Amino acid sequence: MKALVIGVNTRPVVNSLKKLNFEVYSVSHYNPVDLDADYKKYLVNDNIHGRFTEKYSEKEIIKLSKEYVDIVDYIFICSGVFENSASKTPKWDVLGNSPKRIKSISNKYRTIKKLENLGFNVPITYLVNNKYTFEKCLSELKSVVMKPVSGSGGIGVTTLHLESEYNLNINYPVVIQEYIPSEAYSASFISSNFLCFNKQLISNNVYVGSISPHIPKVKNGTIEDFSSLIESLGLVGMNGIDFMVREDIPYIIEVNPRILGTFETIELSSKESLSKAILENKAVVPKEPYFKKVVFSNCSNNYFIEKNEFIHDVPKKGSFIEKGEPLATIIGKNMEKLRELECRITTKHSLHL
Repeated sequence: MKALVIGVNTRPVVNSLKKLNFEVYSVSHYNPVDLDADYKKYLVNDNIHGRFTEKYSEKEIIKLSKEYVDIVDYIFICSGVFENSASKTPKWDVLGNSPKRIKSISNKYRTIKKLENLGFNVPITYLVNNKYTFEKCLSELKSVVMKPVSGSGGIGVTTLHLESEYNLNINYPVVIQEYIPSEAYSASFISSNFLCFNKQLISNNVYVGSISPHIPKVKNGTIEDFSSLIESLGLVGMNGIDFMVREDIPYIIEVNPRILGTFETIELSSKESLSKAILENKAVVPKEPYFKKVVFSNCSNNYFIEKNEFIHDVPKKGSFIEKGEPLATIIGKNMEKLRELECRITTKHSLHL
């Protein structure tokens, strides 16, 4: 069997499929040395990583994928494609939600309003088209989260408070949501089959990792409510619901209609193939918590990182990584060990270390 995996980073799904003896094709932005694809195309310069938000091209990812689409049996969609308002949506037969469906659900304002109309708890949300309306919303809500209308990973998300000074060059329209002081959580599904709750690790509004499973303090019935949400939106394949908690009540922030960043922690925790579960449209049962953390460079330099059972998404040895760019991903059960690895990775910019 042959499978194509496309997205910003395809490694977790590619490597999962390889364990099922698939012939795997990958089209991605990154090209870590531990990506086990049989055939691959990628955008990053192996020797220089930098300015992801400027250099990433969804259009190029889709273009490169066209060579593989007709020769594979399955197509898996990860983050970074079909999630923007300008996304092109080819009529590919994908495993999970169609490109058109992903684009539709990824419109944060429309999806939140639809959920509100269906009776789900959501934060107060506005679509803002000009400075006057923006200032009016901020005055009313006092603290807000400003987001692009579509997108993923927290890119372009900003938290603002009325009493704080800010000088923003806003590209309207934007989504304005009331700020809910809460840890960030998510619920992961295969179709309407609940997998687990997760804690999202967020830094400056950007997703940098997760803990799976992690049970937030919420009122009974939440799992059933979330399952009915998946059904109401007609979603299939792997999907996620991001939410905050206020007074034990979950407030839905976003819906992610494609393979999630929690893929790998859920797979490790359940000790079952998650790609197989997606293919068979069934649930797995995560058990003990696994931690995942994306490590970012603290200075622009050449890095020499060795992959091991805890360190993944490793760049080519000696690659120049600009400050603030992803260096690697650390995954495991022992948080103290992962913190130690994070410190070691960020100093691996000398051949003598």
